[in-house]
Amino acid sequence: MAKEYLRPGVFVEEVPSGAFPLEGVGTTTAAFLGVATKGALKKPKLITNFTQFEKHFGSYRKDSFLTYAIFGFFLNKGRRCYVTRVASDSADIAKVTLKDRNATPADTLLVQALNEGDWGNKLTLDVADGTKSPATEFKLVVKDQGAVVETWDDLSLDPEAERYVERVVNGRSNFIQVADQESATAAPDNRPAVTSGTALTGGADGIDDITDSDFIGSLPAFDEVDEINSLSIPGRTSQAVVQAGIDYCEGRTDVGYAVDAPPELEPTAVKTFRENFDSSYAYLYYPWIEINDPLTERPLLVPPSGHVLGIFTRTDTERGVHKAPATETLRGAVGVARSVTDGAQEFLNPAGVNVIRPFKGRGIRVWGARTMSSHPNFRYVHKRRFLMFLEESIAEGTQWAVFEPNDEVLWRKLTRTISGFLRRQFLEGAIFGKSEEEAYFVKSDEETNPPEVRQAGQVITEIGVNIVETAEFVIFRVGQWDGGKSIIELV
Repeated sequence: MAKEYLRPGVFVEEVPSGAFPLEGVGTTTAAFLGVATKGALKKPKLITNFTQFEKHFGSYRKDSFLTYAIFGFFLNKGRRCYVTRVASDSADIAKVTLKDRNATPADTLLVQALNEGDWGNKLTLDVADGTKSPATEFKLVVKDQGAVVETWDDLSLDPEAERYVERVVNGRSNFIQVADQESATAAPDNRPAVTSGTALTGGADGIDDITDSDFIGSLPAFDEVDEINSLSIPGRTSQAVVQAGIDYCEGRTDVGYAVDAPPELEPTAVKTFRENFDSSYAYLYYPWIEINDPLTERPLLVPPSGHVLGIFTRTDTERGVHKAPATETLRGAVGVARSVTDGAQEFLNPAGVNVIRPFKGRGIRVWGARTMSSHPNFRYVHKRRFLMFLEESIAEGTQWAVFEPNDEVLWRKLTRTISGFLRRQFLEGAIFGKSEEEAYFVKSDEETNPPEVRQAGQVITEIGVNIVETAEFVIFRVGQWDGGKSIIELV
C-alpha cells in the first residue's frame, strides 16, 4: 500500500531493486558413507580436516576403506565433507550401571559410551568424592585404554543442583553419556560408590554381519544435508549398492556419485560392469590405486573415489566447476592395481570408464571425464556437475519469487536476475559463445506463461546454456611445408 502524506515536507523512500543478486551454490562438499570405529550411526557429521575425522570416527581399520578415502580426499585438496557411519543392527553401546553407597547398593547412575562400537569396551571409570564438597558431590574420571581422557568433578545427583550430572556431562563429553537411575537411597549416599577401573562392556561394532542393505538404508541420512554435491561409498562395489547410490543421486538431482569399480577386474569385465548402469549422475573410476598403508607401512590397494572427490574440489577451486576434473595427479597414489594400455582405454573410454593411469615423469593421473550415461548431451562429468550447479543456484536464488504477483513485473525481475547470474558464468568462461546471445538465453513472458499456466499458480522461465566442451581429444595435423616460398608458373 502506498504511504500516506499528510503534511508538507521532503520524504525519502527506499525502492526495491528490479533484480536480486543470485549467488552460486558451493560444489566442493562431499558425502562419504562407510564403516568406522566410532561415531553416530546414520547421522552425517561435518568434517573439515583429517584430524577431526579421527577424533570423531577413529583411525584406520583393516576391514574398511572409509578412513583411507577421507585421508585421500583431504590430501587432494578436499575441504569439507559429511561422513555417515554404517553398521548392522547388531551394533551395540558399551555401558555399565554404577551402584550407590547404601548398605544394600542400588543402581544409581547408568554410564554409556557415546555411541555404538567395540571402542566403548576400552573405557573404564574411576569414581571418587568431589573436590569442593567431598561429603555431598562426586568425581567421575574417564579412561581410554588406561589413559585419562576426561575428568568430571563436583557432580551432583540433585536435579536442582548447578552441577547435576546429566546436565554437566551429556552433550559435552566426547566419550560418555549418563542417565540418573533415581536411586531411592537418601542423599548423599545415593552417589556412586568410590571405585577404580570399572569397565564398560557390551559394545559391538556391528561389522561381522553387515550387508548391502545396511549401506543402502543409510543413504537417506544425507537428506538433511543440502550442501553436498558428490557421493562416495568407498570400496562397496556390488551392483545393488551402486544402483542404490545412483537412484539416490538421481532422486536428489543435486549430487553426483563417484563409483569405485570392483577390484582387480580385467578391462573387459569392467566394461561389462559399467554396462549394468545408465546415469549421468554417476562416474566410474578404474582401477584401484596403490598407497603406502599407515597401518602396516606396506603397499595397499584402495578404491580411488575418495582421492577423486578431492580432485573435484581442487579443480572447482582452481578452475571452476565447468572444468573437467581430469588430467590431475592423484596425490598419495604410488601405483595402480592394473596398468591400462592405450588399446584397452580405447574401448573403456567410450563406454564411460574413467581410467587412472601412470605416466612416466608425470605421476598417476585421472585420464577420463565421462559419466555413466548413454545420453550424448550428458556424456561428460563437468556438464552434469555444471548443470547441477546452475539448477540449484537458480532454485535457491529465486525463492523470493514465491507468492509474488504472476505478472510482467515478476517475469522481468526473473529474467534480469537469472541473466545477471549467467552473464557472470559467461565472463568466467563456463559458457561458450562469441557473445552472450550465443552463450545463453532466459525467456519469461506471456508466451511461457499463458493464462492456463498462471491459473495453475505457476510461473515458467525457459533457460538455455551452451556449456563449454572439454578438449578430450587434442589433435595436431602435421604436414609438409615449403618454408613459405611462393611458386608461380610463368607462361
